[in-house]
Amino acid sequence: MQTRDWFLYVLRCVDDTLYTGITTDLKRRIAEHNKGRGARYTAARRPAKLIGAYRFPDRSAAQRAEARFKRLSRTRKLQLVARELSFEGAVFYHDERVPDNARAAVRFCSHCGGLLKELARSHQVCTACGRVHYRNAKPCAGALIARDGRLLLVKRAIQPFLGYWDIPGGFLEEDEHPEAGAVREALEETGLEVQVTDLLGFYVDRYGDEGGYCLNIYFLAEVTGGQEHPADDAAELAWFAPDELPDQIAFDHAREVLDDWVRWMKTC
Repeated sequence: MQTRDWFLYVLRCVDDTLYTGITTDLKRRIAEHNKGRGARYTAARRPAKLIGAYRFPDRSAAQRAEARFKRLSRTRKLQLVARELSFEGAVFYHDERVPDNARAAVRFCSHCGGLLKELARSHQVCTACGRVHYRNAKPCAGALIARDGRLLLVKRAIQPFLGYWDIPGGFLEEDEHPEAGAVREALEETGLEVQVTDLLGFYVDRYGDEGGYCLNIYFLAEVTGGQEHPADDAAELAWFAPDELPDQIAFDHAREVLDDWVRWMKTC
């Protein structure tokens, strides 16, 4: 008979207190808490959001872990989930079925290590030193490399969107100009040396369903040298005419980029 996994979960309630429990179904249990049917404690402190979970092979293991977790200090509990550390032999668990609006992130101040508290949509404040931490989109750059009216795309070899077609590009280095980053990423992923010819535009999107926001800067480019081959995060390369672009495109914003590129090609 196959045993069923049990989960130790940690919720952060609306009054900033923590609640710990065990369940066999994280998505269902969190929904119950937020409908007032999970526990008397959370019913009066809704909404309660998931900040951490650990998977165990059976109920008794989960109960033992729950008892030990409850004996920890609040700071230690938050440190475990913020850093996604293992606990009682179980690794930190991500359940993709739990919707984003039922999750909450826990972060610590990079200046003093204090707990960060939500202050507004785009920033947090440290509860220890009062320093404000702003959440900014991470800068990325990419190159739309065209040759003979066809565009070069790469098939992703990593998550998110493993196996989907994407525009060559990636995250910028700390002191890197976006144009230089686009050229570097093109060389790393395609083996081609390229020259930027124009700026196409700016696009904001998440890095996958659970990733942070990125500010994506795209340039038009042409090949100047190198030897074409997939490398780094690319599993395959292919050239596409404007009316032959694939359906499986990574990232929502990339579809907008390709639509803009097609419109740009029609004006040339």
